[in-house]
Amino acid sequence: MHEHEGAAKTGFDDEAATWDDDPGHEVRQVAVARVIEESVNLSPQTRAVDVGGGTGRLSILLADRVGSVVVTDPSAGMVKVARERIEQAGLNDRLRAVQADLTTDRLDGEYDVVWSSMALHHVHDLDGLLRSVAGLLVEGGRLAIADLDKDPEGAFHAHKVDFDGHHGFDREHLAEQLTSAGFTDVRFVDATTILKEEREFGVFVCTATKA
Repeated sequence: MHEHEGAAKTGFDDEAATWDDDPGHEVRQVAVARVIEESVNLSPQTRAVDVGGGTGRLSILLADRVGSVVVTDPSAGMVKVARERIEQAGLNDRLRAVQADLTTDRLDGEYDVVWSSMALHHVHDLDGLLRSVAGLLVEGGRLAIADLDKDPEGAFHAHKVDFDGHHGFDREHLAEQLTSAGFTDVRFVDATTILKEEREFGVFVCTATKA
């Protein structure tokens, strides 16, 4: 697998060390982890991949429910912090973090579950990523994506002048994209909300099964 040894420095590299200091991030990840536990059949044999896993917090929360997790993120800074957090949690036997952009980088192995939290809105080639993820999953494998509901005004990322991702997702359109990528049984659950500038933004968890 290619691991971007010479990858350009990103804003997430700068934010990585203090990312988990925001109490809102923890509340969100706990809520997402709970929905995934309730919606996806996890076992000690489950092999999981975390897409855009950042500091690895979601995977650490779910670590006791699965056999192994590969935490992936394009940001070298995030991967460095994730490796530190995994070691601090005593989970090196089950979790590992690698620098990879799964839109373009290949990950070896077959997996039972792929999960992701608040990463997809940063992905330009979403169709490409979904096809790549489908290729990682065994037949009947499960996908669980947490992200923002459609934000037509772009208010959530208004403070980031250089933001060039998706302003949330229309559920119906995302379901169509997942179907095109080879998924079936697409379902949405309201997971939590994020309060920002006195506005609440909805966060869903979308689950799907590889056809």
